[in-house]
Amino acid sequence: MQETIRARVDSQLKEQFEAAAKSHGQNASKLLRDFMSDYVRRHREQQTRREETLQAIESIEAGRFVAGDDVFAWMDTWGTDSAPAILKGAPECK
Repeated sequence: MQETIRARVDSQLKEQFEAAAKSHGQNASKLLRDFMSDYVRRHREQQTRREETLQAIESIEAGRFVAGDDVFAWMDTWGTDSAPAILKGAPECK
Protein backbone atom coordinates (compact mmCIF):
# COMPACT_ATOMS: atom_id res chain seq x y z
CA MET A 1 0.00 0.00 0.00
CA GLN A 2 1.36 3.40 -0.91
CA GLU A 3 0.81 6.53 1.13
CA THR A 4 1.59 10.17 0.60
CA ILE A 5 4.16 12.01 2.68
CA ARG A 6 4.41 15.78 2.69
CA ALA A 7 7.34 18.03 3.39
CA ARG A 8 7.59 21.78 3.20
CA VAL A 9 10.56 22.94 1.17
CA ASP A 10 11.66 26.20 -0.34
CA SER A 11 10.18 26.79 -3.81
CA GLN A 12 13.62 27.18 -5.33
CA LEU A 13 14.81 23.87 -3.85
CA LYS A 14 11.69 22.10 -5.17
CA GLU A 15 12.25 23.49 -8.66
CA GLN A 16 15.94 22.62 -8.63
CA PHE A 17 15.22 19.09 -7.39
CA GLU A 18 12.58 18.49 -10.03
CA ALA A 19 14.91 19.86 -12.74
CA ALA A 20 17.78 17.68 -11.54
CA ALA A 21 15.55 14.59 -11.47
CA LYS A 22 14.24 15.35 -14.94
CA SER A 23 17.75 15.86 -16.32
CA HIS A 24 18.51 12.28 -15.29
CA GLY A 25 15.26 10.94 -16.71
CA GLN A 26 13.84 10.44 -13.23
CA ASN A 27 10.48 11.29 -11.75
CA ALA A 28 10.92 13.47 -8.64
CA SER A 29 8.55 11.27 -6.61
CA LYS A 30 10.40 8.08 -7.54
CA LEU A 31 13.71 9.72 -6.76
CA LEU A 32 12.43 10.78 -3.31
CA ARG A 33 11.22 7.22 -2.68
CA ASP A 34 14.66 5.91 -3.65
CA PHE A 35 16.35 8.43 -1.34
CA MET A 36 14.06 7.48 1.54
CA SER A 37 14.62 3.78 0.97
CA ASP A 38 18.39 4.29 0.88
CA TYR A 39 18.25 6.38 4.05
CA VAL A 40 16.30 3.69 5.91
CA ARG A 41 18.71 0.99 4.68
CA ARG A 42 21.75 2.99 5.82
CA HIS A 43 20.08 3.71 9.18
CA ARG A 44 19.48 -0.02 9.72
CA GLU A 45 23.10 -0.78 8.82
CA GLN A 46 24.32 1.85 11.29
CA GLN A 47 22.11 0.40 14.01
CA THR A 48 23.41 -3.10 13.28
CA ARG A 49 27.05 -1.90 13.40
CA ARG A 50 26.35 -0.08 16.67
CA GLU A 51 24.80 -3.20 18.23
CA GLU A 52 27.70 -5.36 16.98
CA THR A 53 30.20 -2.88 18.38
CA LEU A 54 28.50 -2.89 21.79
CA GLN A 55 28.51 -6.71 21.78
CA ALA A 56 32.22 -6.71 20.85
CA ILE A 57 33.00 -4.30 23.69
CA GLU A 58 31.12 -6.54 26.11
CA SER A 59 33.11 -9.55 24.87
CA ILE A 60 36.41 -7.73 25.27
CA GLU A 61 35.47 -6.53 28.77
CA ALA A 62 34.55 -10.12 29.65
CA GLY A 63 37.98 -11.28 28.43
CA ARG A 64 36.73 -13.01 25.26
CA PHE A 65 39.00 -11.91 22.42
CA VAL A 66 41.73 -13.09 20.08
CA ALA A 67 45.15 -11.58 20.59
CA GLY A 68 46.42 -9.58 17.62
CA ASP A 69 49.68 -11.55 17.46
CA ASP A 70 47.68 -14.78 17.15
CA VAL A 71 45.65 -13.32 14.27
CA PHE A 72 48.77 -12.12 12.44
CA ALA A 73 50.49 -15.49 12.92
CA TRP A 74 47.44 -17.21 11.44
CA MET A 75 47.28 -14.76 8.55
CA ASP A 76 50.95 -15.46 7.78
CA THR A 77 49.92 -19.04 6.93
CA TRP A 78 47.45 -17.90 4.28
CA GLY A 79 48.48 -18.91 0.78
CA THR A 80 51.00 -21.46 2.03
CA ASP A 81 50.92 -25.23 1.84
CA SER A 82 50.59 -25.40 5.62
CA ALA A 83 47.08 -23.90 5.52
CA PRO A 84 45.10 -25.14 2.52
CA ALA A 85 41.84 -23.82 4.00
CA ILE A 86 41.50 -20.27 5.32
CA LEU A 87 39.71 -21.36 8.50
CA LYS A 88 42.20 -24.11 9.25
CA GLY A 89 44.10 -23.14 12.33
CA ALA A 90 42.05 -19.99 12.96
CA PRO A 91 42.76 -18.63 16.42
CA GLU A 92 39.99 -18.92 18.97
CA CYS A 93 38.83 -16.59 21.72
CA LYS A 94 40.55 -17.10 25.03
